[in-house]
Amino acid sequence: MKFRPSSGFVFAMLLVVGLLAFATVSIDQSNVERMSIVGNFDERQLASIKASLSDVEIASSEVDQVRQTLNELDWVHHANVRKNWPHAIEVEVFAESVIAYWNDNGFINKEGSVLYTEMLVGGDLPHLYGPAGSELNVMKQFQQLSQMLNNYGHEIKVLTVTERGSWSLETENGVEVLLGKEDLKARMQRFLNVSVRLAERGDARFVERMDARYINGVAVHFEKNNQLKLAEINKRVGERSL
Repeated sequence: MKFRPSSGFVFAMLLVVGLLAFATVSIDQSNVERMSIVGNFDERQLASIKASLSDVEIASSEVDQVRQTLNELDWVHHANVRKNWPHAIEVEVFAESVIAYWNDNGFINKEGSVLYTEMLVGGDLPHLYGPAGSELNVMKQFQQLSQMLNNYGHEIKVLTVTERGSWSLETENGVEVLLGKEDLKARMQRFLNVSVRLAERGDARFVERMDARYINGVAVHFEKNNQLKLAEINKRVGERSL
C-alpha cells in the first residue's frame, strides 16, 4: 500500500518522554494496519518524514524501502525500521547532530560531513571556514584545538583555514589568534601561556589579536585605546618573555 494522507487514514500525535511520535491507522485491506514513528524532532521535520513516505510502497514483509527513503533525507543521520507483527511497522528516526556551521551556508557534524539543509537549527554554534575538500581536516583541527582551549577555560568561536593552508581562530571573548601553517599545537600552547600571563596582570581584556607564528614568541596587539599597555609590558618583561 502507499502511505498517503487521505480520508482513509486517521493521524494521532503523541508526546512520549520528550519525543515526538505519531501513529497512522489504515482502514483498507492491507496487511499493514499501523506505522508508528518516534524521534527527537520538531513539527517541520515530522512533516518532512510524512512527505518522504507518501509515495513509498509499505508492506509488513519488506521495510528496506522505508529505511532507505528516510536515510536519504538531508537532515536524518539514520533511521531504524522494524516489523511489529502481525500488522505494524515501527520507525525510529535520528536527526543529524551538528557541532558547527560550515562556511556561510551549511552545517558540519563531528565526522566532518557537511550538510546543506533548512531542516536543522544550529543556534549558538562555532563557525568553521575552509575551501572545498578541507572539511575533514578542519574538523580534526577544531577538535584538537578546542580541547587545548577548553583546558584553559576558552572556546573557539571561529576557526578558519585559507586556500594556502594558513590557520587562524577567534576565541569566545573576541581575541583573534594567528597560527600560520605549521606546528599548530605548539603555537597554540604559546598563545595559551601568554594568555595566562596577561590574565595574571589584568591585561587580557585589552587584547585584540595575538600572532603566534613566531618561532620563540607571540606578538600581542592591544585595542587601539590601550596601545600603551603593550609598551609597558615589553618594558617590564621584554618581548621574548611573552
